[in-house]
Amino acid sequence: MSALRITNWLSSVGRAATFAAVALAVVTFTGTQASHAATETIQFPDNELASESVYPVFDHPEGVKQRLVPTARRIELGVVGSYALTEPFFNPIAIGVTGSYHINETHAINLLGLSYLGGISNYAKQINETQNIQFNAQYAPEPKYLFLGSYQYTGYYGKISLSKDTVMNLSLYGLFGVGMIGIGDASNPVLSLGLGQKFYLNRSFAFRFDLRALAYQGPDVTSRNRSAVTSTESASLYEKTLQFGSHISAGVIYLFPGF
Repeated sequence: MSALRITNWLSSVGRAATFAAVALAVVTFTGTQASHAATETIQFPDNELASESVYPVFDHPEGVKQRLVPTARRIELGVVGSYALTEPFFNPIAIGVTGSYHINETHAINLLGLSYLGGISNYAKQINETQNIQFNAQYAPEPKYLFLGSYQYTGYYGKISLSKDTVMNLSLYGLFGVGMIGIGDASNPVLSLGLGQKFYLNRSFAFRFDLRALAYQGPDVTSRNRSAVTSTESASLYEKTLQFGSHISAGVIYLFPGF
């Protein structure tokens, strides 16, 4: 019995040694293959590599993906009323028309034509009534019309909520233009710089508000004595000076479908 037990024990030890040897060989082989894989460099032919760069999406962000009121390649026409904020002697109210062609969502060309209602201001009437001053403002050359062609740059398009139940689209833009202003019987070149805002009622109608600053050479109505004048005088009789003015206007516009 003792010899049999010794024989069985030796057989078990032999099997264990054999299994350990096989496991060690497997681990050694696997480690060697992993080491070779980690140090191996994979190369591709140059003709199989991409020849163009790929940019992330956020390199060219799009502020508004689906505009409720697209304006690109659309024409707008409208009627406006205007008020000359810095006109001291004559009626500051004018009415006219405006029109724009939108090249795209950002750039547009705007045209504005205004006709002044005519007459003198309340301030000029008070001066006329002064007994020791024969101002006679009614005989001085007064503004007749204003025509401007402007480049329009839309810098912002978004939404505004005037109440909890309604949302209105709007846009903010800048204006730079040139044109002519008629004063008396003369026409004078004018430069204009302004800001504006539109409130869209829907895809076709909108309210438009503009504030423009003007600079031009015009007759100085205080440079001539009119105490003996009985009829309107020519603008050429007055000294020309550099004058600055400002207009605020409001109107309703209609946007025609794009083409």
